[in-house]
Amino acid sequence: MWILGANGLTENYFPNNNPNLIVGETVNWTLGIYNHNSALQYVVLRVKLLNATQIAPNELTGAPSPVDAIFEFARVLTSNETWAVPFVWAIMNETNFRGSLKITGLMINQTLITGNLGEANSGLNFRMVFELWFYDPATDRLAFSQTTTTASYSIWTQLWFNATAT
Repeated sequence: MWILGANGLTENYFPNNNPNLIVGETVNWTLGIYNHNSALQYVVLRVKLLNATQIAPNELTGAPSPVDAIFEFARVLTSNETWAVPFVWAIMNETNFRGSLKITGLMINQTLITGNLGEANSGLNFRMVFELWFYDPATDRLAFSQTTTTASYSIWTQLWFNATAT
């Protein structure tokens, strides 16, 4: 799994290369997922908004972040298939109270998500976290961690940004 910036490269992740975002500023990323399994794989890409103090996924223990997902993508991938997922987003609403900035509205791929989505001291050190979940036929559930005959693994990535008070 990977994230590419606005020009399809591992650069230009934010407008004007500035991770200090204002309300309404559009961010364009492409998320990439490659199925290297020799069979079909049902995957769910969960999007989470965290701050610096919230627990990130832990690939050593196979534990996802305990923060609820704010958005999801799902798809069945064939063997050796690459899935390019457009991820276009913007902060649509925020509130600032006593030095804490709370994001209360996000537009993701033309879908408005509202509520208490995330909060950070002075709007600094937010991160968009992407967790890749797999369908596990043995348990008939989605799992964040997969075990093969040689190893266990979890797949996730993140990008950090700041929300600038308006």
